[in-house]
Amino acid sequence: MAPNANNVDTVVAPADPEMAVRVGDVPIVLTIDERYGLALRDGRPAPLTLLMDESDKGSNKAARRLRTLLGVHERTLNALRLQHRGVDPALFDSVELIVDDVSSDGASGQLLASLLPFLFIMSMVMGGFYLAIDTTAGERERRSLEPLLALPLSRASIVLGKFCATLAFVVLSVTLTAGSVWMLFRFAPTDLFGGQVRFDGSTVFHAVALASPLAPFIAALLITVSAWTRSTKEAQTYLGLLMVIPMAPFFVLQFLSVRATAWSVAIPMLAQYQLLERATLGEAIPRSFILLSVGGTLLCALLLLILAVHLYTRERVLG
Repeated sequence: MAPNANNVDTVVAPADPEMAVRVGDVPIVLTIDERYGLALRDGRPAPLTLLMDESDKGSNKAARRLRTLLGVHERTLNALRLQHRGVDPALFDSVELIVDDVSSDGASGQLLASLLPFLFIMSMVMGGFYLAIDTTAGERERRSLEPLLALPLSRASIVLGKFCATLAFVVLSVTLTAGSVWMLFRFAPTDLFGGQVRFDGSTVFHAVALASPLAPFIAALLITVSAWTRSTKEAQTYLGLLMVIPMAPFFVLQFLSVRATAWSVAIPMLAQYQLLERATLGEAIPRSFILLSVGGTLLCALLLLILAVHLYTRERVLG
């Protein structure tokens, strides 16, 4: 095996390979017996010794990788030996496994279906990010929040006004994103995406409709967090950390198989990821899932607005 072949770095074995593996200087050591070449020429099993430390995870991982590579090498040698003796190697293949992908979009379509919900949700968050900071922490720093609170308006009305302004930017952002995605798929060659994805106007409309309950939820979340902070920098720090929330479902669904159930579609963000992915792939969505998604997301948005109103009733909101 050549050095660096198959993404494996090979180095000269240390003087005491057993001790080197035991103390962790190297993860594994493969020793080649002196009889290896002779046994290989005679058609007998060629002896190799693998030194590893089963108590070390890195050593175990490297050993499994090496066993896999040696298994491929062994099957190649076996086939060559049979051919040398005039025997067809396929004679010993008792099972032929044929993998048939029955999905309508394949791997590239599945990946794109996961990226589009991520793009929609992130555009909503970024659309209202700076406005939410400016209308709360920004006004506090400019000393314009105190005169506003002195007006004969209820705190609920003030919070609702800031919420509606942020909501307008969130809706505008996702609308522009949806239009850009539609234009991309309308004019870009379908072969660029493997010819498997069809993201037409109807699909875009349904995707925006499914994501629409997130607009008030995200606006309420941004307003609430900004009302909690004391300065623009603090608001940017907290909201920057909260960017993990829209990212988390995307990465969770990439590594874990979370099926859409009654409880999962009632959770904001996670519900929209699951439903938008289904819509992009053209799968049917039960009406109950849509109702649970809308109800759960709007309920959380309402709770966040109530919390924001409560924060505005406290003297702390003035800094």
